Amino acid sequence: MSEVTQSAGRETADAEADGDVVPTIDSSEPTFREKLEALWTVVRFRPWTIGLILALKAVAALFEGVGLTFLLPIIEVAQDGGTLQEDATGPVTYFVEAYELIGVTATFETLLVGLAAIMTLRYGVSFLIGWIQAAVTQAYMASLRRDAYESLLAAEVGYLDHADGDEITNTIITEARTSARLIGDILSVIEKGLFAAVYATVALVLSPTLTLLSIFVLGTVVVLSRYALAPGYEIGDRVAAANERIQSLVNAGTRGLYEVKLFTMQPTLATEYDRAHNRLVDTFVTLERNQVALSALTKLLNAFVIFALVYLAIAYLTLSFAALGVFLFAMFRLSPLISGLNNTLYSIDGALPHLVRTQRLIAAFDRHTESSGTVPAPNPTTTLKMDDVTFQYDQDDAGTAITDVSLHLERGETIALAGPSGAGKSTVVSLLAGLYEPDEGTIRANGTDLSTLDRHSWYERVTVVPQQPFLFTGTLRYNVAIADPAASDDAIKHACELSQVSAFLETLPNGLDTELGDDGVRLSGGQRQRIAIARALLTDADILILDEATSELDSPTETAILDALEATDRAYATIVIGHWLSTVRDADRIYTVVDGEIVESGTHRELIARETHYATLYEPQVEPTHSP
Repeated sequence: MSEVTQSAGRETADAEADGDVVPTIDSSEPTFREKLEALWTVVRFRPWTIGLILALKAVAALFEGVGLTFLLPIIEVAQDGGTLQEDATGPVTYFVEAYELIGVTATFETLLVGLAAIMTLRYGVSFLIGWIQAAVTQAYMASLRRDAYESLLAAEVGYLDHADGDEITNTIITEARTSARLIGDILSVIEKGLFAAVYATVALVLSPTLTLLSIFVLGTVVVLSRYALAPGYEIGDRVAAANERIQSLVNAGTRGLYEVKLFTMQPTLATEYDRAHNRLVDTFVTLERNQVALSALTKLLNAFVIFALVYLAIAYLTLSFAALGVFLFAMFRLSPLISGLNNTLYSIDGALPHLVRTQRLIAAFDRHTESSGTVPAPNPTTTLKMDDVTFQYDQDDAGTAITDVSLHLERGETIALAGPSGAGKSTVVSLLAGLYEPDEGTIRANGTDLSTLDRHSWYERVTVVPQQPFLFTGTLRYNVAIADPAASDDAIKHACELSQVSAFLETLPNGLDTELGDDGVRLSGGQRQRIAIARALLTDADILILDEATSELDSPTETAILDALEATDRAYATIVIGHWLSTVRDADRIYTVVDGEIVESGTHRELIARETHYATLYEPQVEPTHSP
């Protein structure tokens, strides 16, 4: 059975389930451990690539340090003229030895060339880092979305019945995109940390006392500034909630377009959208304001620290002019790094809720993965039997959907389920299709318990045509051939003839290649049902379930389709659900379902003769002169 059949089963089941839509994602505040685990999943994504990026960042930091210390000999040579002296002391001696090793005199010009070479390497490595990092970020976003989407497709229908579709859509599309930002932020923190370590090391070599003092003061500034603002996680969580609300309103305006217009809901929805969007904008502005405030405050305080260092260095230390210049340059580079590091950590805190939401969604789906046996479904399936089956959609519901239901079906037979709306008919066929598992009782195919069968192999044996079929965005050809993408044009056209799609096919601008729009928006209800029947006939299924599948067709079209199904070469075991007499009267056996129980069964004539439930339901549809 194709994925559209699963969707159909869910739609029909939804019509009879009483459960309300509930949030799919746990919205409670995550623990510190959960936050760390979420970040760890980011760090361990493609570990070899992440390791390469970190190694390149370390190389870039090393080149930055070498480039910074190049200023010492350059300033000394610029002051004294000539070349570096062999009796030079401190870090300058390394440059003397390095230039001697390559046989070049360390003059002002050659030192500048050396600095240019080092900085070229440094920024060349930075370019390579940026390139690889961008690719990893996009790959991580794609991986998150793929994991969430595959988990969604693998989740059991019973769980998805009560899930919040807008929340799911928003998480997979929007939250995953924001989550991917964390890779760049985490790597940026590491990069800034490496560069800060390089600058601090250079400064320590030149003046340990002032360096330790400045690190202590800068660290204190960072800690105090973080406590002065609202936590980034709290604001990021509000952004995620606002995104979800906007997603919900956009879906309401597109998928519920007719209702919106006919019930003049435009002003109400527009007001709600403005309110939700303003909330999102306000939250974004708050987040950006806090990041800017954090950066500005840190930079201001760092500037005061630098001014103090300049005074202390000149007043109390006996550093050379070159050493003092390099020390102050290192501190000037270190200060914005500390500010940027603080800002990036705040950004991580703001993006973390999006990642936690995405991971919680995946975890929720994984906890409710559709169960499956290992036994291949019998091919062909010739008998299907339901014995004393009881089923309840939600354990919190007050009552069961069906109780002690038993029926049987053989290949070549047609049975019908009749009864009032909400009686449990669609629940029965959803259970037979394998979309749900019974709470009590068994369902057997060729004598084998359905719960032991491989679920996907069973779906291939069953095809369902629901009352309101879902059509994918794409062409008519694609929608008919989803069960068999390799089907020939002749096979597709034959299915269209049997289902009466051919009756309107010629009116479509591009025939089978006509785009149908979102969920077949350009088609009538009857045309959609005919397409659903056509694709069902293109499957290799043994069991055909028609769940009010012709409810929107006129009587001649319905009769033509039912006659074509009877005349087809394939001997289906057919289950028909219908409110109308014409749909079910020719069935080999009719089961009347009332309040979740089968209260009677027999042929049309037998049930009419009993003058009980079936007769009560269907006699009003018969002309007074009609005789059964």
